[in-house]
Amino acid sequence: MIKKLLLTIFLGLSAFANSLTVGNNLPVLTIKDQFEKDHTVDAKIKTIIFSATKEESNTIKEFLNSKGNDFLTTNNIAYVADITGMPSLISKFVALPKMKNYSFPILLIDEDNKALFPVQEDKITIITLDNSKITDVKFIKTAEDLAATFK
Repeated sequence: MIKKLLLTIFLGLSAFANSLTVGNNLPVLTIKDQFEKDHTVDAKIKTIIFSATKEESNTIKEFLNSKGNDFLTTNNIAYVADITGMPSLISKFVALPKMKNYSFPILLIDEDNKALFPVQEDKITIITLDNSKITDVKFIKTAEDLAATFK
């Protein structure tokens, strides 16, 4: 009986950990940005841009800097970044102060949400949503790819 219960819990957690796949619904997420402000990723969001490395973040920053300050809001896009692998002193005293100079919010995931986001090595993840249902997940490399995605 206990084995069945543990197996059910494990399978349930595994399913949740890999839930951002086509056909599944995005759970409502509340994620803090670089200013410690809460943002809700919910049914209003149509696209999530996700970066797992500094190189990907630089590509996204280059792209977003070429757009207006309200590009993300106007297009219902959430930019989510994973900086959990960065040493805490570096993130606190170097990365976060630098991010505060950006004209757009960067939602910074924690260890609890990290496993939700699909990644491919050295690629930006683009998750397309329709009323919280994931309709597409693709992986791109360059700022030109980002521009083509948001034509």
